[in-house]
Amino acid sequence: MRRAVLPVLACLVFFPASAFADHRSVRLSQMELAYDGTRWRTEHSVLSDVTLQPIGDIARALDPVRIRVVAAERRADCEGHARHALASTLYGDAHDTALTIAGVDAVRLEAGARCRNAMPRAVAVCAAHNGRGYLFLVRQTSCQDSGNNLFSGIDPLREVLEGVRFLP
Repeated sequence: MRRAVLPVLACLVFFPASAFADHRSVRLSQMELAYDGTRWRTEHSVLSDVTLQPIGDIARALDPVRIRVVAAERRADCEGHARHALASTLYGDAHDTALTIAGVDAVRLEAGARCRNAMPRAVAVCAAHNGRGYLFLVRQTSCQDSGNNLFSGIDPLREVLEGVRFLP
């Protein structure tokens, strides 16, 4: 019996944790998002809108990520949707940065909250592909929402964006 246990223990020690991940995916129009089902769960409200909820250990460090499909022919259209998503009395002016997601030009906007208490920055990323925009959004809804990624230094969208693939 002991001889059967040792190879199993060796596998647990030498294989990375990602080898045991529960790989899942969700598709929105022409975008497929691969994610770790042990870290995230999806909530659909409609076919063009999904929210990734962090679960397990990361639920204390990351906030939910909402992904919406919007009409967008080019990056400028996407930027308009991202600015609109962050426009509220809660957030100040958004600062934009150009980036590429899975080979597609995108824009990233970040805005600080106008609350007296510490709040995480809102982040909106949008990529235009084949007449559609894919808007990724992390934000709080009020100054009473404390958010999770206050001073962690964690990019709230990094892990999610790494799993994006655009279909032809």
